[in-house]
Amino acid sequence: MGGIQGQAVFEWLRSGGFAMYPLLLCSFSVWVIIFERLWHYRRLRRELKAFHLEALNAILRGGMSGNSASDWERLRSLCVRHSRLPTAQLLTEALERLTTSDERLRKKWQDHLERRRQLLNQELRGQLWILGTIGSSAPFIGLFGTVVGILRSFHEMAKTGSGGFAVVASGISESLIATAAGIVVAVVAVMAYNTFQTRWNSLVLMIKLHTEELAEMLECMSGETPCGS
Repeated sequence: MGGIQGQAVFEWLRSGGFAMYPLLLCSFSVWVIIFERLWHYRRLRRELKAFHLEALNAILRGGMSGNSASDWERLRSLCVRHSRLPTAQLLTEALERLTTSDERLRKKWQDHLERRRQLLNQELRGQLWILGTIGSSAPFIGLFGTVVGILRSFHEMAKTGSGGFAVVASGISESLIATAAGIVVAVVAVMAYNTFQTRWNSLVLMIKLHTEELAEMLECMSGETPCGS
């Protein structure tokens, strides 16, 4: 039964004409990105929360005075263990700026941290642009298949010298299948894009808040700002 259904689906796809090939490629790309982003964003959110708590505990336990090299090294080691996380990368760069001998770099470490955070936010988007591109272009690919199918119908009519449903059925079927496939691929891509855009915004906000809190603790513990002021 399953083999018969699979064969019927294959015949249906083949009936859609050559426009089905780019649509199938688009559909495959969409689902690959959907599963990859689902797995990545879910894992990233969980790991960001865990790292943030661990980093805060490390700073508070160390009682960073700005002179204890071992405290800085313990915090660096924590960042190295979680080097894939955006907040760990930002914290590493903050530590490098705070411990440098160049006074100019130490004074501007927070500005540098903000610029670096914005770059990491863009990297976090990953391949979402592909979903947006497919969502906007898939209907036009289907429409192109529709035009080709209608042209084929007129060609058959001209070749046979007669009309009727039997003559134009193949071309009309091709055009309708291509149109439907383009719409389906576009709907899935757009829904996925909007969903992941919302998740991306949520992660960006989380990274911003975590970074600001860690920067505040580092500024306080390094002696730049009196704690509790």
